[in-house]
Amino acid sequence: MFGITLIVLARAIHVMAGVAWAGSVFLLASVILPIAAKYGAEGAGRWMGLVARRAGMSSMVAALLTVLSGIYLFAALHSQDASTSGFVLKTGALAAILSIGVGVLLGRSTGIELGRLQQTLAPGTAPAEDTLRRIDVLRRRQVLGVRLAAGLLGIAVLAMATFRYATAIS
Repeated sequence: MFGITLIVLARAIHVMAGVAWAGSVFLLASVILPIAAKYGAEGAGRWMGLVARRAGMSSMVAALLTVLSGIYLFAALHSQDASTSGFVLKTGALAAILSIGVGVLLGRSTGIELGRLQQTLAPGTAPAEDTLRRIDVLRRRQVLGVRLAAGLLGIAVLAMATFRYATAIS
């Protein structure tokens, strides 16, 4: 069950999917959402909805592959690890799982509601004041969720990159 071939395959999946997941969330937090916030009134909201639908699904698949392969790797290689390195690894895993929770519970629901609201807007007409306020609240919630998810993923990435060296520092 824990043969070297499966471990190497799981590690390759874990690294590749993790890079795709973290990269997409970091790009969303640092580039795409700031552009959408700045140019939302000029139609960036519709573009953002298209990007979010496509990136959201691929990011979720990458997140699930990362976590599932990580669980396998942890069970195969670190299940009895009570060292400082094991603690760092567990902290990174927890941060990654929390990031998925934030993405699903806060980001996805907010994005769906924002997309639905933006689809009701007619091009060339000014939306009602309460609609603009609701869009603004949803965008702020979306930015908060993505930044929180990106921060948690940053912790996870740092933990995964440094856990082997944690015992040398402690």
